Amino acid sequence: MRNTFKLAAIFAASMAWSTASAQKHHEAHQPDTVLVNNVQELFTKGTVHGHVRNYFMATWNHRELSDNYANAIGAEIAYKTAPFHGFRLGFAGLFTYNLFSSGMAHQDPVTGKHPKLELELFDVEDPENKADLDRLDELYLEYKTDWLHAKAGRFSFTSPLMNPQDTRMKPYSFQGISFRFPVQEKALLTLAWFDHFSPRSTVEWFKAGESIGTFPAGFDIQGNQSGYAHHTKTKGVAVTGLQLNSDQSHHGFNAEVWNYWIENVSNTSYGRTTIEIIPQVKAGIEGLYQMQVGNGGSPEEAHTYFPDQQQWLVGGQLAYEPGSWNTSLNYLHIDGDGRFLFPREWGREQFFATLSRGRMEGTGKSDLLVAKVKKRWSDRLSIEAAASKTWLPGSENYIHNKYRAVPYIGWLADISYSPAKPVLKGLNFRLLYVGRASPGSDVPLEAMYYNTNFHNVNFVTQLNF
Repeated sequence: MRNTFKLAAIFAASMAWSTASAQKHHEAHQPDTVLVNNVQELFTKGTVHGHVRNYFMATWNHRELSDNYANAIGAEIAYKTAPFHGFRLGFAGLFTYNLFSSGMAHQDPVTGKHPKLELELFDVEDPENKADLDRLDELYLEYKTDWLHAKAGRFSFTSPLMNPQDTRMKPYSFQGISFRFPVQEKALLTLAWFDHFSPRSTVEWFKAGESIGTFPAGFDIQGNQSGYAHHTKTKGVAVTGLQLNSDQSHHGFNAEVWNYWIENVSNTSYGRTTIEIIPQVKAGIEGLYQMQVGNGGSPEEAHTYFPDQQQWLVGGQLAYEPGSWNTSLNYLHIDGDGRFLFPREWGREQFFATLSRGRMEGTGKSDLLVAKVKKRWSDRLSIEAAASKTWLPGSENYIHNKYRAVPYIGWLADISYSPAKPVLKGLNFRLLYVGRASPGSDVPLEAMYYNTNFHNVNFVTQLNF
């Protein structure tokens, strides 16, 4: 795979400088129809885009728990041929280097764990890997007309539970096939099947069953270390989605429903809707229900990923959006027989109450309350602040707490800025700060590591082209 990526990257780079049309900054600027006279022009009239990213992260943990830092630098180059009767070929490759860091292979003396967030900039499977961090991220054939948009191969895919989440150096990537059909210009129907995955913060591609358990597996309902890694049997996941086009809907109404059928593991249905109650005021509601399919991934209980349970959650949002301001109060309640479960290796849940550095996957009998305020000063500057409060089962309640998560109050500040000077076009800076604390809670020291009582700072410099 390494040689394949390097050849692809060299080829894409040569296209960028050998053709005039490739100097367009994004494929969206290219007309849908391009006159192609021969095979060579399929490539010389293609488009190139990508980014160069430098990511600095540091975390200060509680007392004698280890503090860590890391600086990653890397780039992604993506190329698409010119369209020919609706068909296009595309690929993208990326690479990352550990410019400097604290010891990623170092284990905290109290918990015995590696640096969690900093290691996610590189390779979570190999903490000592600092340079061999390239990946062929996309390689696909695309067909697009007014009535169909189809892709087959390796490509990015976005939905509420499966998504790229490109907030580290490598996103979540998928291999399979997808079809999108416009429905009377008011909705979009999505049908997809995926059987291979490359999780964020990894460099390899895995079959569907092998990918589940790449990230830490937590504990089973008896309190033992989960044993489903490398034992989960599934052929893949079928995704169905229907999204109403808010631009065409009336009274600010927007809705979407999704279903994720993981063969031999589980079935998860999710839906949300938002509506404008009065001008500048919106209300939203969401819900999710999931149940076991087959044997949950394995006939052996000790190796089962999804137990025999029925799980559900419900969430709500009340938003006030005057002009360039966006304020909202968001709530999430998780209930049912056990825990809300969905492979972390395939994306991150995107609920109303979701915040950076926060997941509720793996919990049950839980609640999350989040207040958000965002101000967009211009197209170049936006500032967001948020505060959150969780109510979680005890860390020893393994039936409802897979990762021994602890209750906390959290806060977040997120600033994004793009310089106005033409000479700096394409440059973007992002400063993200996340803090957590658990005052009044009897949390063992070893349970705090990257869970609570920490401060996490991120500074990202990115050049898009």
